[in-house]
Amino acid sequence: MPSISPAKLPEKYYLDHAQELFAYVRETCAHLLLPEHTQYLETFDALNQDAQCLLVRCLSRKPKYLKASSLAYPEIRNTAQAIHAAQQAGLLRRAKATDWQALHKQLTKPQLLKVLTTRGMTVNRSSSKADVIELVQTYVCPKSDVGPELYGEFVCCTQTSTIDYLLFLFYGSLKHRLQKFAMRDLGILRTRNNSNPASARFATRHDAVSTFRLQIWHRDFRQQPELRNAIADKVREHDVIGSQAKTAHDRLVLALGDAYVREDPAQAIALWRRSDDPQAIEKWVREWYRSGDRDTLRSTLEQLADTALPASTRVFIEDFVARKYHGKRTSVYTDMLREATHQVDLDEAYINDVEAGVIDAYQRRGIQATFSENKLWRALFGLAFWDLLLGDKQLTHTEFDHLPAALQAADFYRRNQGEIESILTTYDQPALALQPLIQRATKHYGQPTGLFRWRSDLIEKIAMCVKHSPPGAIAHVLRRMAQDYRNTHDGYPDLLVLEQDRLRFEEVKAPGDVLRPNQLVSINRLRRAGFQVDLTQVTWATDPNQTYAVVDIETTGGRRGGNAITEVAVVHVRGLEIISEWSSLVNPGRPIPRHITQLTGIDDAMVRDAPRFADIADTLRGQLNDAIFVAHNVGFDYGFIKAAYEDLGQSFRKPKFCTVKNTRQTFPGLKSYSLGALTSHFDIDLVGAHRALNDARATAHLLRLIQTERLQT
Repeated sequence: MPSISPAKLPEKYYLDHAQELFAYVRETCAHLLLPEHTQYLETFDALNQDAQCLLVRCLSRKPKYLKASSLAYPEIRNTAQAIHAAQQAGLLRRAKATDWQALHKQLTKPQLLKVLTTRGMTVNRSSSKADVIELVQTYVCPKSDVGPELYGEFVCCTQTSTIDYLLFLFYGSLKHRLQKFAMRDLGILRTRNNSNPASARFATRHDAVSTFRLQIWHRDFRQQPELRNAIADKVREHDVIGSQAKTAHDRLVLALGDAYVREDPAQAIALWRRSDDPQAIEKWVREWYRSGDRDTLRSTLEQLADTALPASTRVFIEDFVARKYHGKRTSVYTDMLREATHQVDLDEAYINDVEAGVIDAYQRRGIQATFSENKLWRALFGLAFWDLLLGDKQLTHTEFDHLPAALQAADFYRRNQGEIESILTTYDQPALALQPLIQRATKHYGQPTGLFRWRSDLIEKIAMCVKHSPPGAIAHVLRRMAQDYRNTHDGYPDLLVLEQDRLRFEEVKAPGDVLRPNQLVSINRLRRAGFQVDLTQVTWATDPNQTYAVVDIETTGGRRGGNAITEVAVVHVRGLEIISEWSSLVNPGRPIPRHITQLTGIDDAMVRDAPRFADIADTLRGQLNDAIFVAHNVGFDYGFIKAAYEDLGQSFRKPKFCTVKNTRQTFPGLKSYSLGALTSHFDIDLVGAHRALNDARATAHLLRLIQTERLQT
């Protein structure tokens, strides 16, 4: 492949990024700033450029305390002067004795050992860092003689809460600093078109501060779980203002409850009950039933059922009451699974890709089937309401936002009801609805949306759904998504199936799979809209009509990096019979080592005029089409072939069957499961080992033995 020169960043790129972020805060979030925030920005602006660069470098690094000697960067002319200027401005300071308690935790093990040895302690250098830290905490931290030799070479930023708040206003969370800007400029991270007018995330300072405090407490709790009591007290007293604060609150009480539940179930229940998040409700209901007054719980659940709840929570409560208080033996989820409409027998090679196995089985029967799940509905939603979500006139927060700003509050439908309903009327006429979807997809293809990923077959799937859906069905689902996107954007069935010109959705379950609450709710939503939704139960079996492509390759070496394929062979097996064979030498584009030639018999002269992998890629893909990929130690052959396709910019994914693994399972107790040992044990003819076609033929015979044994048991 042609090499691509990586993008280069300007010398002081990070300063540009900080100024870009600060400009957004000044211009868009002025109403959310307190005097100390404004003062920080003004003080930063007044610094000379070297001091600004040094300060941003400090802000971008993870440790709180930094060695002054580590801040020497070539673009900063005088590091000492820059440190001094930042100190004089009050934005940087030298570490003090009172910092030692926190500072020592970020020192390296050699630094900690030096601290101990300078105090006359002998420590085994093989001790773990945790043990060394414990010694420092025991014998150094409590003492008052911590001198500047321990902390004097470190500096740290001041006003860290202000910095966190400015970053929070930009990103909406505390997870990111400035690295995303660099990823954007390097082309690693694709961002939204930022030509739309920017808007602040919060209408009022109260909304912003409420959310910020909750996120700070959650971060503190993750870093220091021992603070849970203090943080729980703060949460109880905190006013939750705005939808974003509510989301942050719900996440925090969920985590706090998990921390309390073993030692203090009542405390955990009380915390979870502060939230109406479905996961929190399920947790406190189950824990109360396990450890508390069940009669009072029943009364509480009956009262809760009369309130507005997410559909998944309502289903959970109704099912819980039916099973725990009315003697119902099975859950509503189990009941639905037992009503499976279809049963499909698949080879266990599909165990990690069950839906693909069902699609392959349907296609062999002439039934059109494709993946749908959440991707189809999110794409339909995004394309149907594109102008309201991502159009030129829509406000955005920043180009880094994942979800469109219009969906970050729960009022998308209310604010746009007239336009939404006008769009939905077109779905009474499929051709009328499909045309604008195609136009928008063509115009905006590849643009990050935060809702769905673009795929080359996206419009084909959408057209299949729109053309064959019952009247009004798509409009019903899209309306519910517009009204409550948070609770309706997932859980949709796996497959979209078209059989005899009739459309249906299918949820696929393998043995041991369960139906999740959001899946049950989404299935019922589609059924109420008028769609046929079936459940398909997969059973593991040997399918005599399944085609297996038994593959063997020879290579220039055993590791993928720096080595290439020299020969490939495919033997097709169906119904326990070998039905066809194909093989080809491959020019690896590099010399074949002598020891490989001695092993395989393939030398440079044999492959000099052979096709490159790129020349046989389409032919090989055709040989493997609609078949299970079989090999002896399948990871080796599959990995090399997958890497070869990826070098061509192509994806490669197939269900895999390993004859090493499966002979171990089917014929346990043999001394060796190498191909040579197995062919000898089972008296399989293997002439010319380490040539691809010969090894593939032998592996095909092993496959037939495995299948014959399994069909007889």
